[in-house]
Amino acid sequence: METIHNHRLYDQYIESRQIRSLFSGELPRFLLLHYAPGDLLTTPLSPSGFLQLVVDGELLLYDMPDENSTVSIRTDFHRVNILGDMELLDMQFTTLFVEAKTDVYTLALYLEQHRQRLLADPIFLRCLCTSMAEKLNGAVMASNQMTLRQKVRLSLCHAEPGQRISGIAAIAESLNVSSRQLMRVLKEFCELGVLSHEKKGEYRVLKKPE
Repeated sequence: METIHNHRLYDQYIESRQIRSLFSGELPRFLLLHYAPGDLLTTPLSPSGFLQLVVDGELLLYDMPDENSTVSIRTDFHRVNILGDMELLDMQFTTLFVEAKTDVYTLALYLEQHRQRLLADPIFLRCLCTSMAEKLNGAVMASNQMTLRQKVRLSLCHAEPGQRISGIAAIAESLNVSSRQLMRVLKEFCELGVLSHEKKGEYRVLKKPE
């Protein structure tokens, strides 16, 4: 993550994403943050302390312990995705990993400095309710999907011993998961003796999974 000090780009995002329409009264002064692909924006292990409006880029949302497939979110010109909405209400309520799939830009506010103002703003609270409802709907949909481990196991059942697996990033994208998630599951199959880790980004099938 890096803070971008580019006033022209900052103003461009404020206007193009219609940020003023999300707040009552004077617009808060945001930080413009940039995340490179693979960077984590939020994690249950370490709350970011920010409320962030995602103004550019594509995200992956996933719950690592449950191995659920990710929900991929792409920035839309007419819609701003909010991160930190649940944390605004409860600082301990960071439940998902949010990873940058592409270069991602956000407009960020320190939660502790702006909490009272945000909670007293009726226009922003309406946006907050919409954001939380969408996340709840996405979580319900994800819970009904086949887990990543099940998908990988099914693929390995059709693989032949000796077959090599490479192109982890491309495979992860086709499965709509992050490379980090996929490598974690592949490591489990290595520990079970199903796969062998040959070199960085390459695996060899030893046997079919039981």
